[in-house]
Amino acid sequence: MRKKQITLTIAVALISICLLFAYAACSTPGHNDKGEYYPDGYPPPSAGDDGTIGGEDAPNTTIRENPIIDTAEQNDLYFSVDTHTAMYTQLKNMILNGSYYGSYAQYVKIDQMLNYFKYDYAAPQDDELLAINASVFDCPYNAEKKLLRVGLTSKSVELAAMRNNVVLLLDVSGSMSGENKIELMKKAMIQMLNNINPEDSVSIVTYSHKTRVVADGLKVGENLKELTRKINDLRADGGTNGEGGIQKAYEVAKKHFIEDGNNRVILATDGDFNIGISSYGDLKEFIASKRNDGIYLTCIGLGENYDYSSSTMEALAKSGNGYWGYINNMDDAKKLLVDDLSSTIITIAKDVKAKIVFNADTVKNYRLLGYESNLLSSDDYEDNTTDAGEIGTGFTLSLCFEIQLAEDADLSQIQNIANVNIRYKDAKASQDDFSKEIDLPINSDCITPTPSQDDKFAASVIEFALILLDSRYKSDANLDNVIERLKSLELNDEYKIQFLQVVETYKQNLGKTNLR
Repeated sequence: MRKKQITLTIAVALISICLLFAYAACSTPGHNDKGEYYPDGYPPPSAGDDGTIGGEDAPNTTIRENPIIDTAEQNDLYFSVDTHTAMYTQLKNMILNGSYYGSYAQYVKIDQMLNYFKYDYAAPQDDELLAINASVFDCPYNAEKKLLRVGLTSKSVELAAMRNNVVLLLDVSGSMSGENKIELMKKAMIQMLNNINPEDSVSIVTYSHKTRVVADGLKVGENLKELTRKINDLRADGGTNGEGGIQKAYEVAKKHFIEDGNNRVILATDGDFNIGISSYGDLKEFIASKRNDGIYLTCIGLGENYDYSSSTMEALAKSGNGYWGYINNMDDAKKLLVDDLSSTIITIAKDVKAKIVFNADTVKNYRLLGYESNLLSSDDYEDNTTDAGEIGTGFTLSLCFEIQLAEDADLSQIQNIANVNIRYKDAKASQDDFSKEIDLPINSDCITPTPSQDDKFAASVIEFALILLDSRYKSDANLDNVIERLKSLELNDEYKIQFLQVVETYKQNLGKTNLR
């Protein structure tokens, strides 16, 4: 009897060890047969008794490449459009800093890479908030394909033309210690204060183990020195009461609410916070209720805690009709909070949705590049109450597709390649207000044998992304070709120039071991 017990114990132990190895193998980064990419350590752990993020309603961190779709089977596609750029900021910092030499696939979101940069697209006319244009050109990495680039531009509103009620919700918990966290946050917030209107109302709420209102609705012009001192005096210490901080920030924002103004909570955190609300879904619901009150949310990530916090920060920003950005140095802070400050804190259009219908007689198949987690059903698109993406003022976006034309398609005679529709609401509209809609037919007029500077740059971003993903769709994508193409362009701003540096640095680091 005792021998049987020993044998059974050994068998159970061996099974446990095998299961453990199987689990470890399953958690190794790589693509499965569905084209999904599972980063190391994902998905996040389930929520514990302390209310930390996780559980069934936690964000899905799986990265799934959009498939090639045969137009004979499905010629229409619907997705939500937003302007988040944080993932590219993280990616380029890791490459440039040499802090990580493993697979970058889990940090690649093609839409966020494309939308990090500005493009020379036509601006909206008259009372329109958005303008749309398109081009079709040869795909540089796949001779069988063409790239369809749909460009969106949002109306520019000067920050000086808005009355702004801004609440800075600053994480000062112990995990924020360090030069690239609390010290960087303080410098970035002070830099931002020097670039907003003197009449703007600014409040500061901090949270660690307790919540404090450090500044309550002070006008920037009269109180810049005091606000600067209060920020400089912040220290990182203690635990994290994220729930208390978020609730207090919205309470203060409501107290100083400006009718017909811009009311915004700006959350700056490393993402390592115990929310305290019973579940992730409850937090999203709480933030969503405040957006319906006209108070929007901008999330700014700091530090290098990318793996766990990224999907959470993005989901919170989406729930708050806001924007998700990331800073790891003062150059990042300058782009986000100086160069693009209006776009970062002023939402011009909300519930932005795209619909594209391809002509099956002209287009054999197509593939959407990016926006993998933004896909909608036709009912979602038609439903006026569906929550979708937001676009900040003065933003340029690229919605890109790989398309393969029908074998008998005559480029000179094509009258209908596709039709694109964009639905959106004014940022100040109520949830029940009807959406506006703009459309653009894609025909032979959009086909260009000579791609523009913007077309070539966007193609370079896409090709580099496919290389980083080790995509099954990368075809003949090649780093040397990307670098050569970028060097041939008249790169017209510091961030596009930096992108060339990112690609070149990545090439130099190929073959190095994972030093993270």
